[in-house]
Amino acid sequence: MSQANIDLLRRAWAAYDRGDFEAFGACLTDDWREYGAGGPDAGFGTLEDERETMEVHSVAFPDKHTEIHWIVADEDTVACYCTCSATHTGQYYDLEPTAKRVVVHEMMFNRVRAGRLAETCAMTEGDGFYQQIAGRDAPGHVDNIG
Repeated sequence: MSQANIDLLRRAWAAYDRGDFEAFGACLTDDWREYGAGGPDAGFGTLEDERETMEVHSVAFPDKHTEIHWIVADEDTVACYCTCSATHTGQYYDLEPTAKRVVVHEMMFNRVRAGRLAETCAMTEGDGFYQQIAGRDAPGHVDNIG
């Protein structure tokens, strides 16, 4: 079962990097939630919230790639440490292309239910994409990689 969960996480991230919303969504339960470092009390994101991020990232960072360094899994959990990197070559919210290279390190813990990701808790280290490019905090609607 743990290998199936590892394969699921790899499929989900590959789809996310490609901006393939349908393939990413197929890896998630219908009620999937993503929590930031603040946990459930700080609110959550949904698949529909990810749609905007994926669309914006596919324009602003067409070379975006997630390198998964470590994965640990058991029968209902899969966790990973990864690095997401990209080059800012397209419009990103209010930011014109800068050609800056951005990097975010992230740890994710995912609960798996019925062969799909049901909950994700993601914690990023350092400034998100927006802050690395603009040198200021990201607008409130920008996700944790932002």
